[in-house]
Amino acid sequence: MSGYVWQHDLKGEPDRLRLMSNLLDPSSRFHLLKTGVTTGWRCLEIGAGNGSLSQWLAQRVGPTGHVVASDIRTDLMDGIAGGNLEVRKLDVVHDEPPGAPFDLVAIRALLHHLPDRRAVVTRMVRWLKPGGWLFVQEPDFYPTWTVDPPSQKRFWEQFIAWAAIHQIDYYVGRKIPAWLQEERLTDIGSEGHAILYNGGSGFAQWWDCGIREVADKLQSEGGVSRAVLDEFLSLCRNPSYWTTTIAFTATIARSGAR
Repeated sequence: MSGYVWQHDLKGEPDRLRLMSNLLDPSSRFHLLKTGVTTGWRCLEIGAGNGSLSQWLAQRVGPTGHVVASDIRTDLMDGIAGGNLEVRKLDVVHDEPPGAPFDLVAIRALLHHLPDRRAVVTRMVRWLKPGGWLFVQEPDFYPTWTVDPPSQKRFWEQFIAWAAIHQIDYYVGRKIPAWLQEERLTDIGSEGHAILYNGGSGFAQWWDCGIREVADKLQSEGGVSRAVLDEFLSLCRNPSYWTTTIAFTATIARSGAR
């Protein structure tokens, strides 16, 4: 994970993760409810970030359940541990989580950053109880193919190509169901929702924050011009500009008896 582009110590990272939680938490909760998560479940969240989803899970499972909020760095979860919510440092590529197996293993917006993403899926399946559920929510950037104006469509093409240099897969969301089928999970369900948003919205603010953090790299490594970057940032603040960029794809699947 030393090559992770959006490190926690970047100046805007706490704000970016807060905006991402506000954006994704409603849809994540909607799909997690389909697993039946309830009182007494033992859950593991991988790459918990600021811990917002784990806090919700801790409320769902109640005092007889237990939630482990894990991340390779836990500094953005300072102060949330207590009761049935445990915060633990975990490198999902190399470490084994204590307390496995779990009723639910959840990962959100992390696999696309991991070069070993397919192997990580196998590891997560191994940490499930028989009958336990896996929840994976990852991006698919196909909506960028329709972006206007043409200069911004080109920006996204350059952004995705730059990300690939760093072994980031922004189309991984569509691949998850087949991977889980290969792992012999059952009851697989997968939905991708593309959100239309305008400048000044929470979604636009999230992109503004994230792109500013890597703007220098996009220019030096990705060939994005300063003029196109300035146009992008201006559109992020323009309430008359509407666009769509990501289909966040949520996949749930169940482990059989093993």
